[in-house]
Amino acid sequence: MKFFTLSYLASYLILGGVGFAFLPDFTLSMFMSNADYGDVMPRVAGMFMMLLGGLVANMAAGRDFTYYRYSVLARTFAVGFLAYLLAKTGNPLFIVLLVIVLIGYLPSLYVVVREYSPRRAQ
Repeated sequence: MKFFTLSYLASYLILGGVGFAFLPDFTLSMFMSNADYGDVMPRVAGMFMMLLGGLVANMAAGRDFTYYRYSVLARTFAVGFLAYLLAKTGNPLFIVLLVIVLIGYLPSLYVVVREYSPRRAQ
């Protein structure tokens, strides 16, 4: 299950990153954004998404789950921050991003809770 949740994370980071980096207007419209972010910032965000997605893809491919719990913690922060941005701006972009992140976050959270539950440790 860890492999699949990390693969999903890597997939949306890489694919979304490519979209933001090379087709920012199209990607923002597909994600239902109602704001203008200029031409440069979506590309910068896309670059970082691709880089991070590559790291996560290598972790998944190597079945190195050393930092799996951190990936769940990082997505916890991302979900909270995306919710904050949605409340602040009302931009539907943040609903789309929240759904994309939550689809992979919830199974990952289940894996971590199940793995570190007291009953499992006995």
